[in-house]
Order: sequence, then C-alpha cells, then structure tokens
Amino acid sequence: MSDLLLLLPEIYLALTLVLIIASEVAYHGEPVRLTGAMALMGLSGAFIQTLLTFRAAPAQLLGQALSVDGLSLFFKLFATLLGALTIISARDTREMPRSSRPEFCALIVGASLAMCVASSATDVLLAFLSLQFLNLLSVLLAGFSKSSVRSTEAAVKHLAFSAVSGFLFLFAVAILFASTSTVNILEMHRLLTANPLPREGALVVFMLLLMSLGFQMSAFPMSLSAPDVIEGAPTPVSGFLSIAPRVAGFAVAIRFLLVLFAQPALSPGQWEVLGNLDWPRIAGLMAGMTMLFGSLLALRQTGAKRLVAYLAVAESGFLLMGLLVLDQVGVGALLFNCMVQLFALIGAFTVLSYIQDELRSDRLADLKGLHHRAVPESIALILFLSCLIGLPPLPGFIGKFALVGAAIRHHWYFLAGFAILSIALATFGLARLAYSLVGDLRDFRLAGPVAALQPRRIFLAALFVPLVLVGIFAEPLLAWAVQSLRFILW
Repeated sequence: MSDLLLLLPEIYLALTLVLIIASEVAYHGEPVRLTGAMALMGLSGAFIQTLLTFRAAPAQLLGQALSVDGLSLFFKLFATLLGALTIISARDTREMPRSSRPEFCALIVGASLAMCVASSATDVLLAFLSLQFLNLLSVLLAGFSKSSVRSTEAAVKHLAFSAVSGFLFLFAVAILFASTSTVNILEMHRLLTANPLPREGALVVFMLLLMSLGFQMSAFPMSLSAPDVIEGAPTPVSGFLSIAPRVAGFAVAIRFLLVLFAQPALSPGQWEVLGNLDWPRIAGLMAGMTMLFGSLLALRQTGAKRLVAYLAVAESGFLLMGLLVLDQVGVGALLFNCMVQLFALIGAFTVLSYIQDELRSDRLADLKGLHHRAVPESIALILFLSCLIGLPPLPGFIGKFALVGAAIRHHWYFLAGFAILSIALATFGLARLAYSLVGDLRDFRLAGPVAALQPRRIFLAALFVPLVLVGIFAEPLLAWAVQSLRFILW
C-alpha cells in the first residue's frame, strides 16, 4: 500500500474535523444540524479503513516519523471507537446544551486524531506534539461547562499538570538527542546499543520519561489531578477523560520504553533490559502504589463520579504491571484490559450522566433507593463497575487473571499481592456504591420514579454486547492482542 492509503484513518479524521468547523462557520440558524452525524460518519470511516489496513505489512512513513503496525492499528481502532461511543453517550444529556454539541463533537474528533498519531509516532517530537494536542483538547473538554466552578478548576489543573508533563518529556528528549543526535527512537535504539548511556544518565532519562508519561497514564504520583479532572468535567466528558489520556500514554509508553530501554531476549516473545538500569523495579513500585492509591482512596469517597475516577486510576497500576513484565503475554493482557475498560467506563459514566440529569447530584447519600426507581440503570452501573475491577465471571476477571498470572510467572510476587489486595479494596468500594443504590427498603416507596430515556437504555444494553463477546472469545482476542505487538523494526 502507498503511504497515502496507510494514512487514510488520520486523513478521514482530519477532513471530518475540517468539515465540522466549516459547517459551524456556515451555520445561520437552520433547524437541522448534522454535526453529530458527520462526526460519527468520519469516525466510522476511520475505523473501517483501519480494519482494512491490517492486511498491509508493517511500514514506516514520513521519513520514519510514523510506524504503521499492529500496535498502532490496535490503538487507532480503540481511539475511533472511543470517540464514536462518547458522542453517542452524550446525545441525550442535559449537562451539555444542544448549541454546544458541534464544539463538543469537534473536540472529540480532534482528540481521537491525536490519539491515532501518538500511537504511531516513532519520532519523539511528533509524539510530544500529539500528546500535547490531546492534552490541550482535554483541557477544553474538562472546562466545557463554562458556568461551573468545578469544571473550570478541572481544566486549570489538567493544564498545569500537562505543562509539567510536557517539560519533563522535553528534558528527556534533549538528553537523548545530545547523546544520539537523532529524534527517531529506532535510530536511538541502534546507537544506544552500541554506546549505552552511563547508568546515571539512563536513570535520569528514564525517570523523566516515566514521570511525564505517568501523568498521561494516571500513575502515582502524577495521578493526583486525575480524579479532580474527571469529577469536575461534565459527566459525558468524564468518561472520555478517564480513558483517552491514559490509553494514549500507555500507547506511547509501550513503544518508547520497549525500544529505548529494552531489547529482544533469547526466549521468543520476551524482552530484556537494555543496559544496566533495572527500570522494571522502578516501574513496579509505581504500579503497586498506583493500585493501592486508587483503590484505598475509592473507599472513602462520598461522590459516585469521584469513586469511579479512583477506580480508573487503580486500573492504571494493573496496566503498568502488564508492561514491566517484559513479555508479549503481559503486554497483550494490557491491551485486552484496555478493551474491557473502554466499554465498562463509557457504560458507567453514561449511567452517572443519567443520574446527574435526574437527581442533580452524584453524592452517595442522594442515591438512596435509586435501585428501586431506576432498576435497569442501577443494575447496569453495578455490572459495568464489576467488570472494570475484575470480578468473576465477567471479562474483566479474565484480563486481571492474565495480568496477575504474567506477574507471578516472572516472579513479581509482591506486585501480584498488591494487585489482589487492590481488587479486594475496589470490591469494598463498589459495595458501598451498591448499598447506596439499594438504600433503606422502608423508604423507597416515598420517592417518585426517575424518568427513563429509552434510547439511553438501548445504548447501555448495546454496550454489554461487546463485553459479552470479549468474555466468550477471550482466548482469540488475547492471541490477537499479542500478535499486535510484533511492531519493533529493529
């Protein structure tokens, strides 16, 4: 395939973004606005074209700045599907006025485009620019409710942390460029293999990159702002912000850390540390702290959005555990868990958006007895979160089992123990939310029924279909995720 054909997913998204902006410039009060349909068509076209691109062999484009391979195609499918589900989930929300929907669609399409470019970037400057573009759009999304103080605070916090993350990334790039005189990570790998950095220099570069990408991945301690941002943003946006920056960070981390700090091992499908820096132990400490930090703080939250936000932060620790074991099964389990989190978190925040519309609150105390007033939504919320934290027999359990199994196989026993403890604590947090939904059985009759929106219930039911399919076809999906990792063109 030619370079242009391989870049068609990004071209579709860029043209869609241009058309949305042009339609808003030309808008003069017409009763029908097709912005949402236009955005969904562009995202669907990019999704289909990405599927077609799987037939092509891995290739490097634009002077080796982009790599089109199994890994980038996986995350392109993820990004376009995430964008489409976010737009659909926000269709009936009252938190977002209809006059603002076109801007919302444009920001979501632009963020999906940024994720696609970030997952393909093998040029450190292009990766930096795509991540910063995603962060800028995330700031605008977090501050979408201009009249809300919490929304404005969320935007400011995300902007401040993203600026710090960007500076750390550039400092690491400057050191690498001074040592190798190139900005391509594949060339960097070749030069660093021949002339490794001193241990102290490699440690500084790794820590700068890990802290920078730690913000994207919502990993401890750079995850401190993530719950505030997710809670303060409009609820339909919260679902997107709980997934997009984290997954984009892991897409860049998989490619960069395995190329710059690892090399193929003697055993097929495994990597070993490049040089004498034992960086998996550092990443292991961060993973363990992230899991415990997220699940422990989820226990003491009084708001449903913030509770789910901390559960999402804890999930970043599990994903980081899949990366540091340095084998294809562990990283494949990471990708599998990303798929599960996509549907689980979008579903959970869709229900929370419904609750926010009807009750004007997400406080656990205000949800008392909601189970009896909105039965399908309450059951859906519990099921989505049960899948997220990995309770059996849901597909989230399969992903967690694969991650913990990979850690044990590589003798990361303490990390496997942290993971099991984190799941137990997250289960207690979910039990608190479930108890709030059930409330006092003696009082539920005093409350009136919550209005039901049939399209939203259909959407929630539709989200269970891929989760069920993921559970049924877990083995071939895990195998496909592992195959997506044959991406490094040494």
